[in-house]
Amino acid sequence: MNKAAHAYFQTKIGTTDQGQLLLMLYDGALKYIQQARTKMIAKDFAGKGIMISKVIDIVNELAASLNMDKGGSLAVNLNNLYLLCTARLLRANLKMDMESLDSVESILSGLRGAYAQIIETPEARKAAADIANRMQPSGSVTKTAQPLMQHQGSPVPR
Repeated sequence: MNKAAHAYFQTKIGTTDQGQLLLMLYDGALKYIQQARTKMIAKDFAGKGIMISKVIDIVNELAASLNMDKGGSLAVNLNNLYLLCTARLLRANLKMDMESLDSVESILSGLRGAYAQIIETPEARKAAADIANRMQPSGSVTKTAQPLMQHQGSPVPR
C-alpha cells in the first residue's frame, strides 16, 4: 500500500466510531469471502487460502473484541458463533467446501445487518455519546476510536 493510501486508511480508522469500525470488519470479512469463492471456482488454491485466512483473522478480531465480563450471554453466544465460523472456514479451506463458505457468509451477513440496525437507534447513539463524554477530559479534542488491531476499539467496552 502506498504512503498516501496508508495515511488515509489510518485517518479513517482513527476518526471512525466503534460501531462503524465493527461494520467495517464485517464488510471486510464478507468481501474476502466473495473473493475466496471466486478463487475456489477458478481452482486457485493458494489465493483461496489467502482470502480465507483474511476472513479468519477478522473473525478472530471480532471474537477478541468481545467483553465476556460485561457482555453476558450475548458475548458468549457471539463467541460461539465466531468459533463455528472459524471451524467452517477451516473446512472450506481444506475441503474446497463451498457450502461451508456460504454458511459463514450467511452468519456474518446476518450479524452485520442486525448490528447496523442497532447502532442507528436513538438509544445506541445516546449511549455512545455518553460514553465518549465520560471518557473525554474537559477541554480536550475528541478522538472517537482507536484501531481495533490494538484491541482498544471494542464493540462492547472492556
